[in-house]
Amino acid sequence: MARHEQIIHVDEALEKEIGISRFVRTGNTVYMSGLLSADENFELVGPGDMAAQIDRIYTRMEHALAAIGATLKDVVSEISFATDLAALGEAAHIRRDYYQRAGAALPAATAVQVGGLFLEGAMLEIHPTVVLEN
Repeated sequence: MARHEQIIHVDEALEKEIGISRFVRTGNTVYMSGLLSADENFELVGPGDMAAQIDRIYTRMEHALAAIGATLKDVVSEISFATDLAALGEAAHIRRDYYQRAGAALPAATAVQVGGLFLEGAMLEIHPTVVLEN
């Protein structure tokens, strides 16, 4: 169970509206809620386009990580929930490019195919785990 002092909010109003905490920190490990391809109003970006959704998710991830003083170098694990694993595989180079530009090694990863996600039309949700140096 998360304790209030472990919660790190990035957008507290949105987090409360949809019922999540963006980050929960225990020691140096930070658990991040899953990221969808959404804009500032939590509207889907890139309907039907896995590559566009991956790009938007990693842009959001970099911004969220920066809010806690982290980068993609601090991501140690990802669980990806995709509605189409073949499309995910075809666009996987975008993910690799983000990690390469950050100078980061690829984290441990798991991909699972699902029937649907929180936002209608979303094709991918990524749940990262981060380990901070301090």
